[in-house]
Amino acid sequence: MKIKTCIVTGQYPPQVGGVGHSAFRVANILASRGMQVHVVALQKHPTPLPFDESCSSTQEGEVLVHRVKVFHPKREEGVAFADGEVLTRYNREMFHALEHFQQRYHYDVLHAFFLYPAAFVAGLVGRLHGVKMIASIRGNDIGKYAFDPLRLPFIRASLENADYVTSVATSLTDLADRAITPIAGKAKTILNSVDLTRLRPQARPELNLKGTIIGTAGLFRYKKGLVYLFKALADIGNRFDFSLLLAGDFFSEDDRQPHLQMLHDYGLQQRTVITGKIPSDRMADYLQLFDVLVFPSLFSEGCPLSMLEAMAMKKVIIGSRAGAIPEIIRDHENGLLVNPGLSEEITQALVEVMENPALRERLAANAAATVSAMTPAREFSDWLGVYETILDESSRRKRE
Repeated sequence: MKIKTCIVTGQYPPQVGGVGHSAFRVANILASRGMQVHVVALQKHPTPLPFDESCSSTQEGEVLVHRVKVFHPKREEGVAFADGEVLTRYNREMFHALEHFQQRYHYDVLHAFFLYPAAFVAGLVGRLHGVKMIASIRGNDIGKYAFDPLRLPFIRASLENADYVTSVATSLTDLADRAITPIAGKAKTILNSVDLTRLRPQARPELNLKGTIIGTAGLFRYKKGLVYLFKALADIGNRFDFSLLLAGDFFSEDDRQPHLQMLHDYGLQQRTVITGKIPSDRMADYLQLFDVLVFPSLFSEGCPLSMLEAMAMKKVIIGSRAGAIPEIIRDHENGLLVNPGLSEEITQALVEVMENPALRERLAANAAATVSAMTPAREFSDWLGVYETILDESSRRKRE
């Protein structure tokens, strides 16, 4: 009998973001290998809707996707997250929606991406209906929400109600286990995978770039630590001819202006190209342009897919010791590691690779070799092990 699983997520394509991309990837990996996969995508909506008008279901390849618009007023309309009535209604509507799909389709497993809201709601539905729940830690849900007095109770409940907890970084698991609630006996790190067959440039973008192409890729916001890359490049100044390429866009408009101001303050605006949003199937077109990519994340980092894709394309990586980066990058073997928040270490690393072509070549080759083992087949095997663990345990208890 096929395992019937429901991936619960607050983000799913065409929405942009790492959580959504990972939920999409895992949903399709599981479906392609024989599981019956549904997705319930819980999407904030600024106005209330009747329940029967808030849901839409579409078959997308082998995955049935249910999108649910959940009432949550925008902050600029004067209602903050902390408003008790708003929060209560938001949580209740998500619970009602997921319970509706559980009662209709009878899932074997609820597989939640991100501890709040997805795993919180999935944990409640799972406990109420006797369904196993996997809570998947992705980054901010522990790295940030552990320090958030509003969300901390929700993530604690998510971890406690989970039958199994996975994480994209061991450091996130450790923080959850040692500082929030014990989970070590039911937790595992599952790193992201890269489908190398899809990572092929289709064209070469014509951009105003010259010299050594340095930069980063993804969604840009404060936690990504770009100010330290900017400071490092300003320190290098005219010692080398370089361009700064930011392949991606800002997470929100609130992130745009501060970063543009930093580029101005550090005298980099004339050397900088910001591409804007890049469809995932075109990211390889832009990654091919780089010589060196820097991922100077400060905290809350998960397992950055853009970094893995760049490694697969034989690019030199400089990454901070945050999230899963130090689990993947071995210093001076397949990349260079720096400590978060220290621009002088980024400066030193950039100078080292720019002055040493042989080092660049070795790091790039080893990076590609590392990622070649991080396949979808490996990731599926890891997920299948988790599913078998919780379902075997469930079957054993029923027999008893």
